[in-house]
Amino acid sequence: MKNNKWRIFQVVQFILFLGVSLILFFRKVDGSGAENTTEVKLISLAIWLGFYLFILAIEYGIRFLTRIGKKINKNLKEMRYCEK
Repeated sequence: MKNNKWRIFQVVQFILFLGVSLILFFRKVDGSGAENTTEVKLISLAIWLGFYLFILAIEYGIRFLTRIGKKINKNLKEMRYCEK
């Protein structure tokens, strides 16, 4: 069940990423009032992609560490059970 929640979260996050990417690409004027050229749009998309990949790296790092922690705890419990 936890894995299913993780996948749902990933899908929702990806949909939000695509939505913001579309907004960044199709807007005519940026926040400072300057007109967006294709180069500026691609730069803003690259920065947005970098931020998204950074967030994904943190998420997968946390997921990896929690899996390792669960395996270690399971092995420790089995070792304690065998000693008795």
